[in-house]
Amino acid sequence: IPREIVVVRGQDVAPTVNDLATELKARGASETPAREAPAIFLFIHGLQKFKKLRHEDDFSFSPSSSESGPDTGAQFNELIAEGSGHGIHILTTVDTLNSVNRFMNRKALSEFAMRVIFQMSANDSASLIDSPKASNLGLHRALFYHEQEGYLETFRPYATPHADWFRQIAEKQASQRK
Repeated sequence: IPREIVVVRGQDVAPTVNDLATELKARGASETPAREAPAIFLFIHGLQKFKKLRHEDDFSFSPSSSESGPDTGAQFNELIAEGSGHGIHILTTVDTLNSVNRFMNRKALSEFAMRVIFQMSANDSASLIDSPKASNLGLHRALFYHEQEGYLETFRPYATPHADWFRQIAEKQASQRK
């Protein structure tokens, strides 16, 4: 991939989210149109593993942010809510609806207009996509939900391609840059 890639481990999540929140504020204050700024993609595999990204309720009894630094969960929710308009995009996987609710407030969840849903209970499905259809999915099926266009599409997910395929794509990308 002809872009810089930064892999972040658990202990580096808070500083990285803080850097992205700072970048978001800078882009918001800039007069340069968002489409001219380089796109930033944040991929989070297994959001439930990153406890620092949890959204705390406004009425929580945790220490104030002035004592412990910026609230990483609040910054993360701000990135979700405001980031895409400024070229900062988030793609994430989450294991359960309970984890979704722990890590995102309702406004942040509504920002994920495109969702892939695997088999789950009818209640969880209705909460995520306003339809119980995910409860009827088989083992090797998923639903693609596009909130803005209002449609559901059943599909069969594919396995991850082999490393050779990724290597070929990288070589093609490198040759196109020359």
